[in-house]
Amino acid sequence: MELSDLISDMRVVTVSGAHKGVGKTILAELILNNLSGFAAIKITMSNLYTSVSDKEEEIMVPEKDTFRMKRSGAEKVVWVRATERLLLEAMEQALTLIDRPKGLLIEGNSILNHLSPTIAFFVIDSTLEHMKPSRISALKKADVCIVNQRSGSTISRETLQKVKSINPKMKIFSFDLLSANSRKNEDFEQLMKYIKKHL
Repeated sequence: MELSDLISDMRVVTVSGAHKGVGKTILAELILNNLSGFAAIKITMSNLYTSVSDKEEEIMVPEKDTFRMKRSGAEKVVWVRATERLLLEAMEQALTLIDRPKGLLIEGNSILNHLSPTIAFFVIDSTLEHMKPSRISALKKADVCIVNQRSGSTISRETLQKVKSINPKMKIFSFDLLSANSRKNEDFEQLMKYIKKHL
């Protein structure tokens, strides 16, 4: 069975990012808080082994990304740890653990090599330095780019132009993902409208 067969007509959101700690899980929480009936899959790439788990003792560890996804409203959370070679097989196994939700949020970069989501999000901050090829590939496939303006930091015009040159078609929204004040930001409001319109 192919990945597309298991997903069929399900609404799928992917959340990728420029580097570790850029704000992917914060964005995932924000999206899950605004969508009911969604399940979530957290992908952690590994060079050593592959495992797929929905066990509560692994998912519900305080402050782990999987815990935060569940706490944000995901109906079910599955944690996929996989090598690049076995990611597709691991994802197929993960999808058998999810009982036909309204939609699915997947956090990870490499999954975009295997499916075309309803919306692909990509998170950056003020710099694009040292991006791995897999992350540049994910940025090229993104529908929406979120510029995480941590603590009020702003992205330079040069960096923004570089982002647009990599993917000129995607929408770009800029705000601080962690700040409660950002909820009054025009870009935040436009993002919420975009999500509701397309999902």
